[in-house]
Amino acid sequence: MSLNPKPGASSKAADKEALSWMQNLSPAVSYYDPHHESPTSGKEPQLILILSWMGARQVHISKYALQYRKIYPSSRILIAQCPLTHVVFPWRTRRDLSPALPYLRNMSERQQKADEAGDTSPKMLIQMFSNGGIHTASCLRSMLRGGQPHGTPVLPRYVLVFDSCPGYFRWMSSYNALMQMLPWWTGPVVHSIIAMVCLYHFLRRLPAIQNRNARALRSPGLLAREERRTYLYGTEDDLILWQDVEDNARKAKEAGFTIRLEKFVGAKHVDIMRAEPERYWKAIQNSWSDEPPTGYQQPPSSGS
Repeated sequence: MSLNPKPGASSKAADKEALSWMQNLSPAVSYYDPHHESPTSGKEPQLILILSWMGARQVHISKYALQYRKIYPSSRILIAQCPLTHVVFPWRTRRDLSPALPYLRNMSERQQKADEAGDTSPKMLIQMFSNGGIHTASCLRSMLRGGQPHGTPVLPRYVLVFDSCPGYFRWMSSYNALMQMLPWWTGPVVHSIIAMVCLYHFLRRLPAIQNRNARALRSPGLLAREERRTYLYGTEDDLILWQDVEDNARKAKEAGFTIRLEKFVGAKHVDIMRAEPERYWKAIQNSWSDEPPTGYQQPPSSGS
């Protein structure tokens, strides 16, 4: 299955309706509050934050959101999408993601009150898809930190789930990811753009943005509010190598994070849910409730 197959006219119409049950806050942000339908449960996440992969269609994102709605009927759901324009035009990223900030700040304020009452349980479940989701997470964190004293937590206590990430910069992975959304004849142009970006980073002595974001996700500043993290990844992923995911997990463990690894043999990029749906959702539920992993594998040590 193509990561983001080019939609026809009928597909575009279906795509517009896919998240119609949610409140549309901006071209990239959607929100759902079920509390007029279901009573609040203390065992469910107060908020589920879904950070989609780059260029994801709403009809695909909705499959995850609807399943979360089924599993955790009293949880609020906040979706932040990552269109290609967010990578190309940073000003659009801030404009489109701004409506998500009040909901995240509200959760952080609730956490402060919960901490004062002695309740240190996680309040939010975050799922990031691919490097696009990680890019959105980085942007949101930067926006939330704006104007805050250094070291102030900007998120509530949370459980983190990675799907098909984090990865490192690899030329062909970047090329293949972009070509999922562009016509075939743009291939030479895409190679040229990647080359210019690489030259810019080389001359400025800057790490690739994928590498920088992966390192930021292991920042010690996150330890205060992160309970645990689970890596869901497939061995047939042609955009983010499973070895890179395991390397990130190993480094996160060395940095003090509590990690779980769920390797799905034969699964492709952001196609894990379709490959093994029962195990996929069980892994997420176990991560939230701190139950034993379904297929935990110890990450390789730095010496191996």
